[in-house]
Amino acid sequence: MASAKYDASEAGANRSAYNAEHHGPRRVVGPGFHEKVWDVVRRVPTRRVTTFGDIANELGLRSVARQVGWALAALPPDRDDVPWHRVVNAKGEVSKRKGGIPCDQQVQRLRAEGLVVTQNGRIADFRACRHDFLAQGIPRNSG
Repeated sequence: MASAKYDASEAGANRSAYNAEHHGPRRVVGPGFHEKVWDVVRRVPTRRVTTFGDIANELGLRSVARQVGWALAALPPDRDDVPWHRVVNAKGEVSKRKGGIPCDQQVQRLRAEGLVVTQNGRIADFRACRHDFLAQGIPRNSG
């Protein structure tokens, strides 16, 4: 029996076709993405939180929640004008560090604003504290 020769270009084309069919068109995060994320985060008021996914949705890029986290991680240390600490995961938990330990600085900042954060890093009454961008009446960003 003759073995079929592996064709990398054919495999790549098949993978691309599968992804397009099952996951929709691939979204590419381009220049200025970090600044767009930071602009959205600036709209989250004190005593409120939002999620990485909410920010991605607000940008019109539903599938880039992870990249939102990377954009926030890329904030220069001297950028106090972006309230990064108000962004939590979809479960209402603050960012975790190695070993699953909540980020102390994020917890401290949220508590200083009057939010209750449990010992395991979860926002108490997350649903009531979650910011609603649509209620702000500001047009959605176009991504």
